[in-house]
Amino acid sequence: MDGPLRSKRMTTGIERVFRHLRSGLYREIYLHYIHFLDDSGHIMSSKLDKTIEGKLFRRAANDTERSRHGEVEYKFPGEDDSVRMLDMGHDLDDFRYGRH
Repeated sequence: MDGPLRSKRMTTGIERVFRHLRSGLYREIYLHYIHFLDDSGHIMSSKLDKTIEGKLFRRAANDTERSRHGEVEYKFPGEDDSVRMLDMGHDLDDFRYGRH
C-alpha cells in the first residue's frame, strides 16, 4: 500500500493567511496541516486538518499608522512587497452584539 497511510512518520504545520472580506477588512486564518514524511524526513503529502479563524486586520494606510492591538508584516501572493497589517482589536461579532 502506497501513500500517506503507509508512512510511519508525521508532523504538523501551521500556515497563517489573511482572507479579504467585503468590508475591506481581512480575516486572519490559521491553516493546520498534517504532513506525512518518508523515511528521510521529507514531506510526501499533506492534509489540511482544520482552519481556525483569528482576528480582524486592515492594511496600514501609511508608514506611520500604528495599532495599539498589534501589527504584522505580511506578503500577499502576487504582490512584490510585504504590507503592514493592523490588528483591529475586535471581531465581527463585537459589532453585532454592541461590544465595541
